Amino acid sequence: MKALITGGMGVIGAEVSRRFVREGHRPVIFARHRDESLIGDLRDKVDIEIGDVTDFPSLLHAIKKHQITHIVHAGGLVSALSQANPPMGVQVNIAGTVNVLEAARLFDIKRVVYTSAKGVYGPFPGEYGHPTYKPVPEDYVRRPMRLYDSLKFMAENACEFYRKTYGVDVVWLRFATTYGPGKTARHGTMGVTSRIIEDPFYGRAFTLPKGGDQKDEFIYNKDTALGVYLACVTERLESCVFNIGTGTGVTLKDFARVVRQFVPSAQLEIGDGLGFFDYPHPMYAVFDISRAQKELGYKPQFTLETGIADYMEALKRMQREKQAAVRA
Repeated sequence: MKALITGGMGVIGAEVSRRFVREGHRPVIFARHRDESLIGDLRDKVDIEIGDVTDFPSLLHAIKKHQITHIVHAGGLVSALSQANPPMGVQVNIAGTVNVLEAARLFDIKRVVYTSAKGVYGPFPGEYGHPTYKPVPEDYVRRPMRLYDSLKFMAENACEFYRKTYGVDVVWLRFATTYGPGKTARHGTMGVTSRIIEDPFYGRAFTLPKGGDQKDEFIYNKDTALGVYLACVTERLESCVFNIGTGTGVTLKDFARVVRQFVPSAQLEIGDGLGFFDYPHPMYAVFDISRAQKELGYKPQFTLETGIADYMEALKRMQREKQAAVRA
């Protein structure tokens, strides 16, 4: 297998790249600019092609050059940037996805895995929200409310069109709320769980006025990457869409409790109540991950405790790499 990973230096893409390397592959990272801050340990284990998914010829060139057999499409314009520039969001997240699918059709790629998002479901009212949190299955109604989530929804529809019309083997994954190294820098204030971890690590105080009792499902990005890898390599799938998560709800106060185990001096103040994001609709839920367990053999490898422990080790590694670069 020779995999092309669009956005392979991003928050999720970096862990996907790392997973492929761990499994004995040398993936090709396709990205519009070079930022190795999250893949410093992979520099000699991956190939990097600078290009934009909106530039169809450059995408085709990379696929042909490296004789790509599988594509993971993790590249895109994140929520805040799409919201700030809707035309660019549409161009990157919709046209870029169609370019990937069309390239897969032309080159007869064995499988495309598209990284979608929890937001395509939209609000989670009634029994699917607080306080019961009935697990959300893949056939739950999709009613995205934000622009970014709507773009993911449209991209899923494009995947379905290429699958049914042209026979492109494409699978799309919907992730629970993700956390992992780099989200604070790349995603800003939306990376609230990363700030709870990173601020104490770097000796900074963290304050959140409300939402500490809000239950939601969080997935560490190494488990996200595991789901992506399994979706790439598992043959003869009955389904084409999978929830990838933990199947368990936790709160931000749970995050703070675990962080204090590693940084006893952590200055964390998290207010009571529900709704730590300023959403106008209830966007917190717990996934039904039984389909991924059955068909992909997916099983989350990280608990909240081991996920945060690994996160801390990753921060230490990146800190050492930065110091070594300064000395060099």
